[in-house]
Amino acid sequence: MILPMVMLFTVMMIFLAFYSYDRCVMEHSAYEAALRGTSSHYKTAQEAEAAARTAALRLVEDKLFAIHDFQYDVSVDAGSVTVAYHCVVNMPFVTWLCEYVPGIDMTLDIRRSAKRLRPARTIRDCRVLNGLIAP
Repeated sequence: MILPMVMLFTVMMIFLAFYSYDRCVMEHSAYEAALRGTSSHYKTAQEAEAAARTAALRLVEDKLFAIHDFQYDVSVDAGSVTVAYHCVVNMPFVTWLCEYVPGIDMTLDIRRSAKRLRPARTIRDCRVLNGLIAP
């Protein structure tokens, strides 16, 4: 009686570790991909989106363990770049657990944004700050 419970607990702890790892990788990758699309040398939104889209796929490629149905989306507007990941967590005994906990949601949605850089505006802001600091 004790051995099956210990095995179940061990398997669940291993998958919880996989879930934690995957979530950390996806959060970091989403923010890093958004940052890669904010570089000042991208003049158009299409160039920024292409760079962020390439980074969004490469940063998580072959790094995720406990997910399936992985999708990502990149959106760029005048002020920011947003990268969103969506996937379903692959946990053992989920169908059994859903019978007892009807509101359980096994999807993982990660969305991170970064502001697009404007070099001229940044330089002006720094000059204003320097003027305020050094009287």
